[in-house]
Amino acid sequence: MSRSIMSWIYPAGCFSLPEIKENRCPLCGNFRADCTCTDCPHPVLVDGKEGICGVHGCLEHLLDRELAARIETLEGQLAGLREEAKRRARTTPPCPVCGEVQVLEIYDDGPCSCHGHFYAGEKYGWIRKESY
Repeated sequence: MSRSIMSWIYPAGCFSLPEIKENRCPLCGNFRADCTCTDCPHPVLVDGKEGICGVHGCLEHLLDRELAARIETLEGQLAGLREEAKRRARTTPPCPVCGEVQVLEIYDDGPCSCHGHFYAGEKYGWIRKESY
């Protein structure tokens, strides 16, 4: 697998969705190749002998305060991303039948519809459902 200046280049179709999730670090969420987490130095018993955990990005032996700090950091990032998503919300032009204005959000389930019309974006505006 080659590496670009910015990151690893994965060949098209080399991962399916479950494989992508399994190939990510459980602590930071990055791909294993881009992960900066360290191997866990926590002492454990392996076959009756003392050894170290050695799991990369281990969540099991993460201290409570480290876990709480990580959660607070991620919640702060999530709040910032939600605010940006709200900022990007746009309103539609008024419906040609009733004049109602709708709000398009990033997490919208599909096109806005009203009185037999649907909103097809800025380029096409409101289109009657039978006309497309």
